[in-house]
Amino acid sequence: MPKTNRQQEYYQRFADEIIERIKQGTAPWQKPWRPGERSTLPTNMSSGREYTAGNSLYLQVAADRKGYSDPRWGTFNQIKALGGHVRKGEKGEQIVFFARHKKLVQRDENGKPKLGEDGKPVYRFEPLKNPIWRTYTVFNAEQTAGLKLDRPQTSRPTWETHRRADVVIEEAGVPVRHVEGSDRAYYHLKRDEITLPSRGQFPSATHYYQTALHELGHATGHKDRLGDGTPGDDRGHRPTLKEGIDKGFGSPQYAREELRAEISAMMTGQQVGVGHDPARGAAYVEGWVQALEDDPREIHRAAADAQRMTNYVLDRSRNRLEGIDRHIEKHAIADRPELSRDKTPAPEQERPVPELTR
Repeated sequence: MPKTNRQQEYYQRFADEIIERIKQGTAPWQKPWRPGERSTLPTNMSSGREYTAGNSLYLQVAADRKGYSDPRWGTFNQIKALGGHVRKGEKGEQIVFFARHKKLVQRDENGKPKLGEDGKPVYRFEPLKNPIWRTYTVFNAEQTAGLKLDRPQTSRPTWETHRRADVVIEEAGVPVRHVEGSDRAYYHLKRDEITLPSRGQFPSATHYYQTALHELGHATGHKDRLGDGTPGDDRGHRPTLKEGIDKGFGSPQYAREELRAEISAMMTGQQVGVGHDPARGAAYVEGWVQALEDDPREIHRAAADAQRMTNYVLDRSRNRLEGIDRHIEKHAIADRPELSRDKTPAPEQERPVPELTR
């Protein structure tokens, strides 16, 4: 089968399943994620890195379809290299590697890599004459035998997730205004400002942070962030915020922007540990279905944009988040001796935070 036809078949098959799940309210971003959970996004068992964008969504759907609770996946050879094997008769899932541009380090006149303000290399992107598109087959850890892998830690204490969310919001550089008595949460593009009800109006601190991260996703569409790039440059290209505002609520453009914000809120909430509340997406179901019926590749575009949105806000808080992790790791055993025997604490129940709830 020609590559173009294989691509079309792949995207159509995934879009059809996502459309059905949207209608049922079971798409990954339509399902609540418990506060405190982490490392439950699909992860490559060999590298330990989480799958991103459309591959992450696809493997979440596949895991839900087949009833897998283990988030780890790997290719046949990766599983073999880790000392395991795929059980006879098991069928894998296809994921995609796609690239239109190649990433190159920028160099100075002496041929040395240019460094940014953060001390890291600066990159440029060049279009590929022939874009790369290939598929890989991966298997879930529950389809294997012989693997000796520790179960990943999947919880954070509530206080830690709230601290991490505060850091992400602070480092994003987007002003947050609280309005007592308001029932609206939104991002204002011209003022470059997030408006939220007062903290005490939310049923819990976690709900407050979940809402704030959703609006922060919208804010990445500002021209000084991701909204004014061009396809393939190092800032990405995310025009849907302005398009949605221009066309207004109920338009396909507005629904496409909300799709990106919801997927990004899920990804960011999972990384930070506050989970995800899907309640805001109910009004956009018809628009999401229509967008995917019009173009099956839209779900992959939306997931790729959402991944850039999440990466943008997390990258700006990376140093402080890593500092929190180091501090906690340093003091965990001293403060809680039982962790020296079992380093995976039980999930902490959501409790009201006095200063943030009534």
